[in-house]
Amino acid sequence: MLVSVAVVPQTPLLVPEIASGAARELEALRTAAVEAVREVATDADRVVVVAPGPKDVAYGAVEADFSAFGYGGLDTGSASAPPYSTTGSSTPRAGSALPLGAWLLDVAGVRLPRTFHETTGTAVDLEDQGRTALLVLADGTAKRDESAPGYVDVRALAFDAVIGTALAGADVDALASLQPDLAEELWASGVPAFRALAATVRTRGAEGLRARLRYDGAPYGVAYWVATWRM
Repeated sequence: MLVSVAVVPQTPLLVPEIASGAARELEALRTAAVEAVREVATDADRVVVVAPGPKDVAYGAVEADFSAFGYGGLDTGSASAPPYSTTGSSTPRAGSALPLGAWLLDVAGVRLPRTFHETTGTAVDLEDQGRTALLVLADGTAKRDESAPGYVDVRALAFDAVIGTALAGADVDALASLQPDLAEELWASGVPAFRALAATVRTRGAEGLRARLRYDGAPYGVAYWVATWRM
């Protein structure tokens, strides 16, 4: 049974060692993300981590390893959860956001069983294994202003406004309606995960969700949100 959802950014800049000089500027975002993860885990028996990917694939275990950024497993001060699931590969592709999900769970002190999924936008099969918290890793556009990786696209603000409003109101229809082609043009790499969130919640019933938007901003021209939905 799905009992809660946390939506957090998929950027590795949440990790202070990777953010380096930007770590202090991103502290409010990092704190909001960790608090959201900790909150939704309080009434769950397990956590399912979801991130965008080129195909739909499940991983039985993922480590907080950021070798692609020059860092291996980082000491978070809390033990990683055992793998619990042995289905699927245990090594996500290079560039996957899933190690960030593992890092956030470790930093938040969440020791619940955890499984990991990359998605193209389809519903995640949660099976029937007790109360489940969904941790969704997703960003908005990367063309908000001159500091953005994709520079500026005037359509970015309106596109991100739809996502922010949907997260604040638990509007699964709005998230489901996000257009992949436009998202690709705006460098909104998190859209597959947003669409998967909508599809997954729809399969469990979307009525009565209590939403809280903890963060809505665009440091360095990239749109980030932290939100929680509780059943």
